Amino acid sequence: MTATHTPVAASIRPRPKIVSYLRLSKARMYHYIYGWTLGLLLLRSDGFASAGTLLALACLLVGTLAIQWSASAADDVSGFLNGSDARNYAGRPLVTMVRKPLLTGALALPEAVRFAVIAWISGMLAISLAVGVLDWRVPLPALVVAFGVPVLAVQYSCGIKLSYRPLGLESTIFFTGACTVLMPYWFAAGTVSRETLLVSALFGLWLLLVVSYGNASDRVGDAAVSRKTLAVVLPPLWFAVVLHVLVAANAALLVLLFTTTRLNAAFIVLSAPAVALQLAQLYYGVYRRELRKARFLVLISIDLGFLGLATALLAGLPS
Repeated sequence: MTATHTPVAASIRPRPKIVSYLRLSKARMYHYIYGWTLGLLLLRSDGFASAGTLLALACLLVGTLAIQWSASAADDVSGFLNGSDARNYAGRPLVTMVRKPLLTGALALPEAVRFAVIAWISGMLAISLAVGVLDWRVPLPALVVAFGVPVLAVQYSCGIKLSYRPLGLESTIFFTGACTVLMPYWFAAGTVSRETLLVSALFGLWLLLVVSYGNASDRVGDAAVSRKTLAVVLPPLWFAVVLHVLVAANAALLVLLFTTTRLNAAFIVLSAPAVALQLAQLYYGVYRRELRKARFLVLISIDLGFLGLATALLAGLPS
């Protein structure tokens, strides 16, 4: 398929290039910073945070964001070339269309590809620098995961196209999301705790919920290019069951976190607003079929979930 700019480009007011690159990278998804912050708070609670590790963890954050931006740009390049983005965004309002600078013509294809490559290389260098700051005293399994995540992330829509294979998209989103919490702790502490594993799983699940509602709204376009998301391969009823299971899994993980670890069980009440919003997501997304509203509620629930967990961790872990 020959990539062409859409007619809508002429009706969109030109913006500085930096704005277009930020849109290409989906920098508005600041939520990955939450994962890194939760990892840092877990380190603080367990007494592993120090001035010596903060620089390394700052490099790790830069690497995490750069890899996220690279993967997002690569996903847009793939969606532009195979036509799925054009199908999924057809008829949408301009305020939504501008999020796809390749579709609007704000960026040319070579510019987007160049950005994805530079961001990926920068992310790998930042992760390497984090390891160097720690004098390479990082456990070998942590190194394998740290350098494996960028390889997986870029294969999301390109290369082996994980998101075009059954469960590939869902497992990649969950794993890479969980690693944003796991890696800072693992790097600095040299081990992992039960609290860290449960918080990592929670964060990966939150990001998976965001993508799941997005996949539901993109079902037709994804199916046209054989992108085998669960929203595509499952009948609507079964996909609705999956969404219910994900929300139930979130509740189960929260109960485990506050009852089987050193966290004060009383602080589970701080998670109530996020759980309530997840139930609202099901109402709007499954029963009302207002998928964009449901996705927006997911993002707000991540904000509230982060605030609840961060407060619980700042209050300290009893010895």
